[in-house]
Amino acid sequence: MIALRAASLLVAAITAAPVVAAPDMAKLAETYGARETAASMRLSPGGGKVLYFTPAGTAGSAVIVADLDAGTTKVVLSADQPNVRPYRCGWKSETRVICRVSFITYAGSVELVVGRAFSIAADGSSRIELGVRSSTATTGIDQSGADVLDWLPDDPDHVLMQVNVPEQEAVGSNVQRRSGLSVQRVDVNTGRMTPVERPDPQVFGFDSDEHGEVRYRMLGNSTATGYVRDRISHYARGKGGASWVRLHEETVSARSTWNYLGFDESGDYLLTARDYNGRLALFRDPVGVGSSQLLFASDKVDVDGVLRIGKWRRPVAAIFTTDAANYRYFDPILEKRVAALSGALAGKPPVVVLDESWDGGRNLLLVGGLDDPGRYFRYDAKSRQLSPLMPVRAGFDAITPAPQRAVSYPAADGTMIPAVMTVPPGPAQPGRPAIIMPHGGPAYRDALGFDWLAQYWAQLGYVVLQPNFRGSAGYGAQWFAQNGFKSWPVAIGDVNAGARWLAAQGTADARRIAIFGWSYGGYAALQGAIVDPGLYRAVVAVAPVTDLAGLKADSREYSNYNIVANMVGDGPHVMAGSPAQNADRITVPVLLFHGTRDQNVDVGQSRAMDAALSRAGKQHQLVIYDGLEHSLIDSKARTEMLLQAGQFIENAMR
Repeated sequence: MIALRAASLLVAAITAAPVVAAPDMAKLAETYGARETAASMRLSPGGGKVLYFTPAGTAGSAVIVADLDAGTTKVVLSADQPNVRPYRCGWKSETRVICRVSFITYAGSVELVVGRAFSIAADGSSRIELGVRSSTATTGIDQSGADVLDWLPDDPDHVLMQVNVPEQEAVGSNVQRRSGLSVQRVDVNTGRMTPVERPDPQVFGFDSDEHGEVRYRMLGNSTATGYVRDRISHYARGKGGASWVRLHEETVSARSTWNYLGFDESGDYLLTARDYNGRLALFRDPVGVGSSQLLFASDKVDVDGVLRIGKWRRPVAAIFTTDAANYRYFDPILEKRVAALSGALAGKPPVVVLDESWDGGRNLLLVGGLDDPGRYFRYDAKSRQLSPLMPVRAGFDAITPAPQRAVSYPAADGTMIPAVMTVPPGPAQPGRPAIIMPHGGPAYRDALGFDWLAQYWAQLGYVVLQPNFRGSAGYGAQWFAQNGFKSWPVAIGDVNAGARWLAAQGTADARRIAIFGWSYGGYAALQGAIVDPGLYRAVVAVAPVTDLAGLKADSREYSNYNIVANMVGDGPHVMAGSPAQNADRITVPVLLFHGTRDQNVDVGQSRAMDAALSRAGKQHQLVIYDGLEHSLIDSKARTEMLLQAGQFIENAMR
């Protein structure tokens, strides 16, 4: 009887397969639309505290100081408005932090993003603005505000900052006629400033060698109309030197072939990323006499930058991205530590060093961050204790991550296009619905790593493909081509080839492919549907560029007009490559989202597309978020956007 009963149960299991519940779209939209719980965490000089950003309400942001040993937290700065946002905070000392705050204001009828710096007591008891100009200054908006160049860690009271000085600002009993960017020694307790470098209207930026000397500057110049020229020059000088040596000059709108990455730990050499066999490689260059040294080069990708940590912001690794972000460490002790921790945390790679205490004994780590959002840890080298701190995002413990992998597929001319593919969790199934998700930029690239948008779509059952089309950054000069606007036929062709490849492989159902993009990705989504009618079932574009001539016109009110105009270029590609000028060729439903205070892509771009689709009699909808900027940094708005986009694509797939 036991055997018979077991057999009966087996038959029942086979004939009555469990019903798989449909994903709860509203719940997933709320989870993935929520902003990061803890972002941009930094370790205090003693290693006993951390500061990080967290949401304040749905759209605001707060700066938190957490005492890890005492187990307490303190809000030291908070802004509940969506367009007032603290960012780039750092520790001046164990008792004081300095934060930048951005907000949007008006210069006449033109909206501008303005930055300011604040010195804040770590217990939240006091706060002062740094780089404040004299009250006798002439009218005008200082857009950039003060910014830290050198934290001067051995001086408890001062930092070096670059500060804009307007014309006719009173300095003591005199009137200083010279205007422009200067360097000031600033008291973080009182705000008092002492000049270090005279203001110069042609300087776009200064930097120090991290040992108290201003050793680098970047120069540009303006036309008679006030527009910045599309050229910049890089200069440096030796220790204790007064004479500037020009190192490189380049066109801003083109792919950079020479990037300044600061000084090495000794302060004797510059670190630069510059062209080497068609890729950006990391070099150590002397200032003046001496020979350059190649520190690291990849034959496949560009060097992205260097990792700097600790008291002197010492460079400890070259950063480069193949399928995922990689670190080539210069510090053998740190390299060995990361390898040991990665081994101890088997199944939760990678381990990324974010910061270190000033004595080097404690490290702040980010662990994970590929399929899952990742978690912060503190490691104590003396006790060899690894302590979990908090997740980057809350609410993901019960969710099975959607796996991702690096893939490549052939473009129309046979070129293999690298991409990231994310698939729904669970057993593999052929013929799923799919979403093509081109990145923004266009000078950007996607890599393996947690992506809240890709994960959301995969949790809903879609295969997600993120192509690094030609025009993407990171793969060298030849891959970058002329950029994704001037070379849009190649870039968009590469994107659409990804959709065909998914269908040809059987991974996706050719009748159920949609395209979703943000910024340039939104442009690619619209243009992809225009040049290839019938390939997609639906288009969702967030903050998209829709008219290339309009993009140039939008920048006429700003000093960077020449740069934007040169990036877009002139010729037949402008009209042919503008979705708003070719809306009649779209054959599928379109959903647009845009914030009214977008400083990257004017909301007029989506409104122009909306009007063009209306004239063409096309099915579409435009959703406007009043008061929000390009990234829609509002958990409520993002949740609504994900839910509405999810329902829109689901309906289109039927």
